[in-house]
Amino acid sequence: MKKITLKSLVSTMALAALILTPASLSAQHGASLEGAWDSQVTSTDCNGNILLAFRSFEAFHQGGTFTGTGNTPNPELGSPVLGTWQRTGMRTFNAHLQFFTFNPDGSFAGTVKIAGQIHLSDHGNSFTGTSTFAVYDPDGNLVFSGCNTEVATRLP
Repeated sequence: MKKITLKSLVSTMALAALILTPASLSAQHGASLEGAWDSQVTSTDCNGNILLAFRSFEAFHQGGTFTGTGNTPNPELGSPVLGTWQRTGMRTFNAHLQFFTFNPDGSFAGTVKIAGQIHLSDHGNSFTGTSTFAVYDPDGNLVFSGCNTEVATRLP
């Protein structure tokens, strides 16, 4: 029977620590938010009254950027969504997103800013999220705010 030396034990522990760093975890498919997602979003007034429900395609890019687009019933409700995201835990993330809104005549109506939290499933192929949104007029004045819930599945 061989003796385990202190040097080999330390080397093994160092290798294990390197393998389990957040950077390597994000590279593992199961713990990574990176990729394309099909999402169902429900917007409310934060009191449970549904304002809007729509589907969205979302892409979380390596390096922490985000792009998305939704099938809202009124095209004037928004443009493509841009933003950033970051890991906050093993399977948790924060995201900050923005998009433009337009009036029915096509003129600029303002912006929407979203701040949310995402919880990736154990298998890494779905997530749930909660967020708040704030609607601003063209001068940056707050017009309305509300809440979102989201359920998403990874696109193949």
